[in-house]
Amino acid sequence: MILKAVFLHNFFLSFVLYTIFLSATTPSTVLAEKKYLSSYAHRKYIEERTCEAPQKLSKQKIRLKKILYGKSKKGRALIAYIVPPKSTNEDKIKNVFILASQHGDEKNASRVLDLFVRELRTLPASYRNNRRILIIPLYNPDGYHNNDRFAAGKIDLNRDFPSSNGAEGAPHAPETKAFMRLLEKYPANFIYNMHQPFRVVLHYPEDLELAKPFAIMSDYPLSSSVGYPTPGSLGTWAREKKIPTITVELSRSMRKVMTPFIYEEVRLALFHSAFGCIPQKAIASRIEKYLQE
Repeated sequence: MILKAVFLHNFFLSFVLYTIFLSATTPSTVLAEKKYLSSYAHRKYIEERTCEAPQKLSKQKIRLKKILYGKSKKGRALIAYIVPPKSTNEDKIKNVFILASQHGDEKNASRVLDLFVRELRTLPASYRNNRRILIIPLYNPDGYHNNDRFAAGKIDLNRDFPSSNGAEGAPHAPETKAFMRLLEKYPANFIYNMHQPFRVVLHYPEDLELAKPFAIMSDYPLSSSVGYPTPGSLGTWAREKKIPTITVELSRSMRKVMTPFIYEEVRLALFHSAFGCIPQKAIASRIEKYLQE
């Protein structure tokens, strides 16, 4: 009886400590909102959101336009890749921004978008629609170069926006100013912001329906809070501007060898976020190819 009591006590203590650990390292609402689909239900969900292939697929592939939209404080190029819309009527075009590595030490966020750009180039141009897709794989090149969260001058680029609760005089960094100029040129309809390491899809309550497909396709949990204040963040500022913004926290590992696995988790969700549906030609995984490189 004594041994049994000791075992139960230790088991209960371990469970309590594990629960405390999860609460400390995971956004507060994640555990309650974590729902997975069965393999069959997930496959059906993907099929229902696949773009209908045009009757005659173009032999021409999507040509991304590479633009220099500014320079970092240290003079490094700020690069965006643009999938041009099929429509020429600006009133019908929706601008979708997908960016990564506002924090330079979150390196696999940037590498994941590099793979996404590679795959976009393999798709037939026929899949273009009324969306202009703007991808910024490396928002903070100075921080990335130094493996540092901050940009040069120790500025947190995700606290540098002129939101009502932001720092006085923001924006301060040339990276933020350049991005805001890009937003002026292409007013955003949706923004997807890739970070690490919490493995969660973060959303404001009004953007829940936009966040759900990304979470379901990636098997990431949903949360409406990261667990700490984010004054001056892109999400806070964009919300005040009425721009739906989803922050995707990718898996924790920063090792390059893990990039294909992290990308595999979110690749279909990225295609859906970009096009509003998943191009049929993008369904097949390429993870074996990336692992051989």
